Amino acid sequence: YTPTFLTRNFYWQHGSKEAGWAYRVGKITPDQIFLSSKYISPVTTFLPNVGTGVFAAGYPDSGLGVVGGLYPSDRVSLVGSISDSNANRLNFGDIGAGDTYKAVQLGVKIFPVTPKAGYSKFFLWQNDGTKNGQGINAMTGQEGWGFAMKLEQELTSDGRAVGIFRYGRSYDDAAIWKQQAGLSVVLNDPPDPIRIKNDMVGVALNWVESVAEGSREEYNFEAFYRFALFPAVDTTLSYQSIFDPAFAPSIDQSSAFSLRVRTTD
Repeated sequence: YTPTFLTRNFYWQHGSKEAGWAYRVGKITPDQIFLSSKYISPVTTFLPNVGTGVFAAGYPDSGLGVVGGLYPSDRVSLVGSISDSNANRLNFGDIGAGDTYKAVQLGVKIFPVTPKAGYSKFFLWQNDGTKNGQGINAMTGQEGWGFAMKLEQELTSDGRAVGIFRYGRSYDDAAIWKQQAGLSVVLNDPPDPIRIKNDMVGVALNWVESVAEGSREEYNFEAFYRFALFPAVDTTLSYQSIFDPAFAPSIDQSSAFSLRVRTTD
């Protein structure tokens, strides 16, 4: 981007999980609402889109829409949304064109071990494409549909270790990824000789198949370690290894090292 001002979220929200229902109306960001997890985040955990986003879900960009949720118990949620397929984070899209992205998600805490257990989520979507047939965000601009899931489970009795499996499948070339799958494991407060508090380590294996002609199946391995360098300052060291990059047929393997520093309050 050249220097600019982005409005990704600007909405009215009413209700809460405690009330058993909630809704938002305004400019929303679907990929921050659906199939989300606090352990799958480019801000605090894994870095690349292949490791954090389910882009086989064909998400539109940030745009006008409405999303509502029902929470009949602390272990079940149901969320649905209708938003603008022509959405654009640089403006307010074109809701008047009548092209929409529809999605519904069932969330279930299947085998919760602690009160902090996350939802496993089952997701179904359909979009009308864009008026000019050009894509943005996870959409290609074509009409189509798909499904996805995120299975999240605590692996230890104290909830410190968490495993997450994700899978998504799109149809009619409506999403930039035809298929994707990922397996991630994170450990909160891992044992270490200097006893750093509130740190986290994670590893992930990911696979994607793009809809782009001439691309190939891509595999990704990632590992990170996040720790508090100072109070209110999180530091993350990350390593990524990409095998058979989808759009670089002359390269069999590529690596990247990353350093992320983030302030919190």
